Amino acid sequence: MFLCFIYSQNITQDSLHLLLRRTSDIAKQTSLLNQLSESYKSSDPYAMQNFAKQALQLAKKNNNVKEEAIAYQNLGTSEIILGNYDQALRYFNFGEKKLLNLNSNNSEIQEVLAKTLGSKGIVFSEQNKYALALAHDFKALKIYEKYNREIPLSKIYNNIGVIYRSIDDQDKALSYFIKSYRLQKKLQSPSLGATCSNIGLIYLKQNAPEKAKKFFDEGLKEFEKNPNARDLGELYNNISQYYIAQKQPVTAKVYLHKAEESFKSIDDQFGLSDTYLYLAEIYFNENNPDKSFKAVKKSLEISKKLDLPETYMKSEALLSRIFDQKGDKENALIHLKNYNLGKDKLAKIENAKERIKTELHFESEKQQMEQKEKADNERLKWFLGFSLLGFILTGIFFFYRNREKEKTILLQKQLTEFQHKALHLQMNPHFVFNCLAAISSFIMQNDKEDAVRYLAKFSKLMRLTLDFSKESLITIDKEIEALKNYLELEQLRFNKKFDFEIIKDPLIEDDTALPSLLLQPYVENAVIHGVVPTTGKGFIKITFRQTDDVLVCEIEDNGVGIETSRKLKENSVKIHKSMALEISKKRLETLEELIKKKIHLRIEEIKTETNGSEGTKVTLELPLKYIKD
Repeated sequence: MFLCFIYSQNITQDSLHLLLRRTSDIAKQTSLLNQLSESYKSSDPYAMQNFAKQALQLAKKNNNVKEEAIAYQNLGTSEIILGNYDQALRYFNFGEKKLLNLNSNNSEIQEVLAKTLGSKGIVFSEQNKYALALAHDFKALKIYEKYNREIPLSKIYNNIGVIYRSIDDQDKALSYFIKSYRLQKKLQSPSLGATCSNIGLIYLKQNAPEKAKKFFDEGLKEFEKNPNARDLGELYNNISQYYIAQKQPVTAKVYLHKAEESFKSIDDQFGLSDTYLYLAEIYFNENNPDKSFKAVKKSLEISKKLDLPETYMKSEALLSRIFDQKGDKENALIHLKNYNLGKDKLAKIENAKERIKTELHFESEKQQMEQKEKADNERLKWFLGFSLLGFILTGIFFFYRNREKEKTILLQKQLTEFQHKALHLQMNPHFVFNCLAAISSFIMQNDKEDAVRYLAKFSKLMRLTLDFSKESLITIDKEIEALKNYLELEQLRFNKKFDFEIIKDPLIEDDTALPSLLLQPYVENAVIHGVVPTTGKGFIKITFRQTDDVLVCEIEDNGVGIETSRKLKENSVKIHKSMALEISKKRLETLEELIKKKIHLRIEEIKTETNGSEGTKVTLELPLKYIKD
């Protein structure tokens, strides 16, 4: 299949060469040279550069700004393939400046600009400058959406997904990858294989190997139709991780050697850095330190050249283990020190990722507020219109309207009171005292790292709680953030007594919202009365999924169960917990009456086959029409 692709590609290139020789028009020559440059993107970056430079000379000579920008675009793309990101960025900046100075609303010019912006996004993403990457990608996205260009839209969705994956926002990454996947399926895009690879990798990280394998296999089939050495190498790397997770290192090595071959064919150093590191780790686990050493040295050299802190840190850590295994303590210590230096640099990048997440959440909230204000204004107009019409038609209708309005205001007032009570209980003195006591304990034990981490999470939870007091509804992502922060806080307080997992169905829209801290009392109950009293390791699973027009929220724990928990609480005073659950129940009842739709709440014990208890499951079903912003 690959030979067939190369043959067909050569036919296209031969046709372009023939047309180039037959035309004397400089404008046509420039365009053909740029097309020739583009045709070598998947096979020969050096040939791509050569034709782009020829096109650039002719474009400057003929003052053809569009073709000049395209030539800069092709030059920049070739430098990305070769791993020269700074040089690539210089070329893209030249092209962008030319197009902006042109100040044209022509759709073709705008599309070249969008492609340049998207390419800059790729460079910034590779350099871990994620905020800049997203800013440029969203600018490109806006242009493509304006002109309804589905092919580049599918690519930019994929690039945005890569960035969200890089800042560990797996849910948003998956949602953008799926958007790209659906468009590419529709268009039968040659980039579908790369998107399948990205989706598979996220499912693999989410511990869903069957889904991951399904997309990996689809990706391999797509690359048989449309070979692309760089993306195929990435897919081979990802598949190797699947087989490593399945404890099949021999098969993993087969795919890693295929990845090495693909990356070497286009001199892709970035991809090779991961391939060599994965190989080195397998060889080390097979007690083959010599092969492991050779592979990890290659990965380390590339990571230094391309400034890849995570790969550098992992390579240094592995080298330290290799020398330690050989009994060379001096070199083991040297590489351990290098690892610690790389760890500090990586920590700065991780902090930057968290800052970017905060900025993105702020922008998302700002957009939601603007949308909500617009919707409120529209609703107000309709309300006034119908009220006026009702007043003109009949006094009876006006009276009925007022009565219903008074009832709604009363319900909203009750709902607000319950919300404030819930927020008050979230910050009860007992909980605050326990948190501060835990921080003091860490400090007394000279465990400064845990003390700082605990204090940061505690402060964040308090800040989120205060923010929630200003709003009756919050987005589902904010609710997940608060629950995750609370559970991490309790994990630290109870010394990793339990693990937890929060899963959000990617089909749920980002603007879906729900009453603030509605789930927190049930999660807290699962921690305090479920998993903490157990003798073994506890586990809490929170799932958000959408069924028709209903948002289903499930909280499962493998704790002692309802009956055992009730017996344990008989001799203890738990006013705070019972009040919190009672207030949550009243909030749900008030919401039901306000929206005139049924809200279902079930709390049930999970039974074993022998009628024993395996924990508790809380299921809350909210009408989706109500919680949509």
